[in-house]
Parts: sequence; C-alpha cells; structure tokens
Amino acid sequence: MNWLVQFAAEAGKTDTLANKTDHKEFLAVGLLGEVGGVLAEFKKQKREGPAYPFYRERLVDEIGDVLWYFVRLATVGVPNLPLRLPINVPDSEETQPSSLLALGAAAGRALEAVQRFSEEGLRSALTDTWLYLRTVAALAHVDLEEASKRNRAKTVSRWPPDGRTAHAFFDEPCPEEERLPRLFTVRFIERGTEQKPQVLLRYNDINIGDRISDNITDSDGYRYHDIFHFAYAVYLGWSPVLRALLRSKRKSNHLADENQDGARAVIIEEAISAIVFSRAKQVGYFEKVQQVDFDLLKSIQEFTKGFEVADVPLWQWEEAILEGFRAFRQLKEQKGGLVTLHLNARQLIVEQVR
Repeated sequence: MNWLVQFAAEAGKTDTLANKTDHKEFLAVGLLGEVGGVLAEFKKQKREGPAYPFYRERLVDEIGDVLWYFVRLATVGVPNLPLRLPINVPDSEETQPSSLLALGAAAGRALEAVQRFSEEGLRSALTDTWLYLRTVAALAHVDLEEASKRNRAKTVSRWPPDGRTAHAFFDEPCPEEERLPRLFTVRFIERGTEQKPQVLLRYNDINIGDRISDNITDSDGYRYHDIFHFAYAVYLGWSPVLRALLRSKRKSNHLADENQDGARAVIIEEAISAIVFSRAKQVGYFEKVQQVDFDLLKSIQEFTKGFEVADVPLWQWEEAILEGFRAFRQLKEQKGGLVTLHLNARQLIVEQVR
C-alpha cells in the first residue's frame, strides 16, 4: 500500500462530519480554503523574506491540510482515485512557478464539479489538483509524505480514532512534596466593592496568591481566572502557576525546576489564559459552544513548544478549556464558591458556599 492510499484510509477515521448531508460540499470548500492557505504562505514569504522565519513550518502544515481534504474528497467523490495517482517527486522540467495559480484554479474546478454533481468533472479537477500540488511541493522542497505524517499527528491529537488516553502527570516520579496534590479544595472568596470586586483564594485556612480584580474598564469576571490554572492542573497535569502558589516546585530535578516550573513557564501559562479568555468572550464564555476552534488549539501547541506540556494532545487542551470555563461561569454567577480539584479522577467540582 503506497503512503497516499494509507493516508486516505487514516484520514477517514478523523473525519468528524462524515454523516452530514452536505459532506462532499464541505470537503470541496475545505480543499479550496486550504489551497488558499498554501498560496498565502508563498505570498508571505515573498513579501516578508527573512523576516518570516515560520514559512517552511507553516507551509508544511498547510500542505498537510490540503492533503487531508484532498484524500477525503477523492475517497468520497471519486472512489479509488488515490490508488491511481503518481506519488513520485516530479522532474525538474515539470516544476514551474505557474503551478501555484494552476493549483488554485484546479481546486476551484473541484468545488464547481461538486456543485454540479459531476463525478467526471471532479475526477479531472482532483487529478489536476494532485499534479499541481506535487509540483508546488517540489518547488518549496516539501516532502508530501512528511506533510501527511505531520497532518496525521495533528488530527489524531485533536480527534483520536482509537479512544482517549490522557497524558500521564508530569510530576508522577517526584517526591510527594513536589507533586501537585491529587485531591484538595480551594475557596474562591469575592471581596471589594460592587464597582471594584476582588477575588482571593484560601487553601487550608491560608490565603494564597494575591487579591485579583478584573483590571479592565468593563468588568468581565477575569478576577476568577485562577480557575483556568486549576483546570490545566486537573485536565493537563500541568500548571507552573499552581505549583508556585502551592510551593510544590520540583526542586529535586534541577532542569524541571528551572525550565518547566520557572518564571518563563509561569508567564507562558498566564499568556495562554489571557489569550483563551479573549477568544472566550467572543463566544459567550463557551456556554453554548461545545468545542474550541482548531486554530486556537494549534496556536497554543505552537506557543508551548519547548515545554513539557507541548506533548499533551490537543483534545486534552480542549477539555481543560471547556471545563475551566464551565467552572468560571459558575463561580462568577455565584460570586465565589468551593472548588475541589480531583486530579486522579480528572474532575473540577464547583460548589456554592452555604
């Protein structure tokens, strides 16, 4: 089995919209959109030059996305087409800069063929799309099989086809005093005034951290944002912020103490919390939205490169974000409450103080 046919089979396992009535239309639109992403990367590189160091990484990612939509549309619309396509690297005579525009045009014809219910038109358009994609990849020195593997890893991270297994806790091998507590309760208490409410945390009858206000003109509840760090601890097994609050840094491991639990890791976590909160405000704090958009999750993963949490699959980040905002909405509505963190059970429980 060649790599393209194998990738087509694997891609089908992560197609979450396969049962939709407009499935084929969705795939065609997705293909055209991702081809547009490839063209955009070429444009950015030409415009920015050395000032755009992410070019190749982003291009490999975009080409991987094109491959996913391509094999799904080919499988659904023109059965067995991937089996008939050449997978060798094209000769240098075939690689022309004009292939970029031709790739966009071919993807457009594929969308038109789907709209017209023309299988033959779709076959022709997809065949051309593939031929031009091969030449574009060759021009950019991108290996299509490598791009397919990268895409596979990314999609499986978000939609694991074989069930979900959470990443192990990073501090499992550490002495007990250096682990995040596996079961404990923290009280969120709202103080201050109606014009300037503040939140403080109490754990074991001791105040931890600083009193926090919203720090913005229009009050939005960010004073409760420590709940997001708690959610990261529960659902990711990671929170340098919480480690600092509970004085459970991994001092016995110099590298972990300095690199994973240090100030930079804390800043990264706080930045992620703020970025996600900004997005959440636009969708009602995820009250009626049961998923986190893929681009945001990919940005978080890119943001955490070099830190241990980068190994955590995207579906765990999504769970941590959604559960964190569920708890946030409860605390904000109740103006405080008791929060129990049950790490082993991966549960974040909010109760109203009676």
